[in-house]
Amino acid sequence: MLAFAGMFSLRTAVLTGRCTVAGAAVAGAQSLAPPSSLPPVPLPASALPAAVPGAPTLPPPAVPGPSTGAGPSLALGVPWCGRLVRGTPLATGSGYFFTWDLTAGARPNPAWRRHGTGRLVSALRRVTAAHHRARAGRPRVGIADLSLPRGGPFGPSYGGLGHLSHQNGLDADVLYPRRDRLEAPPDLPAQIDRASAQELVDRFVATGAQQVFVGRGLGLRGPRGVVVPIAYHLDHMHVRLPPERPARAPRPCPWKPQ
Repeated sequence: MLAFAGMFSLRTAVLTGRCTVAGAAVAGAQSLAPPSSLPPVPLPASALPAAVPGAPTLPPPAVPGPSTGAGPSLALGVPWCGRLVRGTPLATGSGYFFTWDLTAGARPNPAWRRHGTGRLVSALRRVTAAHHRARAGRPRVGIADLSLPRGGPFGPSYGGLGHLSHQNGLDADVLYPRRDRLEAPPDLPAQIDRASAQELVDRFVATGAQQVFVGRGLGLRGPRGVVVPIAYHLDHMHVRLPPERPARAPRPCPWKPQ
């Protein structure tokens, strides 16, 4: 990604000679207009690694807990320049989903990486439960990063090269189901259960997703401008809910990447 308009990641297995792309959504690199005003096909995310297996990792900075006070959670600003007020944590897992840390390549995802608005958390629970119940014996759905407890920049100091979006509790990374039923992201497109992945995409669209970014060449489809094939999304889809009210990024953005 060339500007603070989206999120990127690329998992590169250097020691084994394998390269697996794992990107996420971009919302438009040249404009700070709300996502709904952007063209249907955004610029591709940057092909930069989020984590290299075996590489040294630094502990993340201290992460404050969610803000307190009465009232519902609030998404401020836009996904690439925003904050999250009274963020709602997604559980470590359930009978329908598990959480995965893409930077560490393990589960569960730490609690501080999985906060969102109440609407987002409810949508994830609802979609994964319906998906799991639709067919007997289905494996759980994997969910990776949402936002930090108070939103804001989710940059490289939090592991790998971080995210450029995921700042206001409206974004979530959801792993494609694997044909071998392993609870982990797919390493290759051939490992993806395409029918199950398409069903997940359809369910997120039906629940009101503003955009679902999917990997190019995977054959996943949906309404134009909502389901958007994009580079570097070969192990997960990036689901974005719309804001409750139209929003624009502050100029200049007061929240800088860390």
